[in-house]
Amino acid sequence: MSKADALGGSATFDAVAQPMSSRAASFAAFAGQASAPPASHSASHNETPRVPLDQLASNPYNPRATLAAIEEMADSLTGKGVIQPLTIVTRDAFLAAHPERASDLTSAHYVVVDGNRRLAGARLAGLDDVPVHVDDSLAEDADTLLETALTAAVQHEDLEPLDEARALQRLVEVHGSQRAVARALGKSSGWVTQRLALLNLTPELKQAVSEKTIPLDVARTVGQLPERQQHSAAEHALQQRAAKKRERTKKAEQPASPRTNGAVNQAAEATEKQSAQATVDSDDELQALALELRSRLTQEQVKRLIELLKA
Repeated sequence: MSKADALGGSATFDAVAQPMSSRAASFAAFAGQASAPPASHSASHNETPRVPLDQLASNPYNPRATLAAIEEMADSLTGKGVIQPLTIVTRDAFLAAHPERASDLTSAHYVVVDGNRRLAGARLAGLDDVPVHVDDSLAEDADTLLETALTAAVQHEDLEPLDEARALQRLVEVHGSQRAVARALGKSSGWVTQRLALLNLTPELKQAVSEKTIPLDVARTVGQLPERQQHSAAEHALQQRAAKKRERTKKAEQPASPRTNGAVNQAAEATEKQSAQATVDSDDELQALALELRSRLTQEQVKRLIELLKA
């Protein structure tokens, strides 16, 4: 079984990258290096070639569960259109690496490797065509195509945390080790390890990550613990954060006390401290409570609890 068969596939890829004319140059671009745009037989030296939307197919491999904020993307494209070219490969090059995916491409002449979110936004905005850069070297074999698209996705800053972790795991399978992935991305081994830790979380904690009800640094830390310890560790971390937040709030609200009225000011300060402690609205405490309830209650019980709270 090839690496591509072992990795499997998902939906569509989108990442921000500067397209290049060779595999090595493409990876350099994903790492942030610049290059001059290549010439194309279909455009002059001063123009970027454009392709009608109906000739473009989304890449059937993608770590993203969904393409987020497409409506906002469409709104931004309505006025000025797509500015950054989409990186694409020809249909023949893609099918040479993935012959089993012919049905996914329908009648499209090209496959988008980088820019699927822009493609979806352009379709929603009603555009006729988009600027492209064709680079068949990115599809020279199945592993190259997967590795290129996965690397681009991880380099994209707004990739969802769990999607990023899944993409990194697939890159580990391609490269063979976390250290090799870190080198390819220009990151530290610790950076990779922390993000992969999200995949070890319990289903409840993964849901909390998706819903953004638990801080990522807490989730990445507790994800390195055995599952039986994760919930208690997360609750403890959130409680510590709540305590620190209360302490910062108290210090910020303490007024400067003139030395001439020391006793009076001390009494007033004590009263203010008690009042602040009673009224501080701590999001971290609510997060800890929500996390504990989610681990103990079924979804139906959670819905019933919400109804009771609203009554």
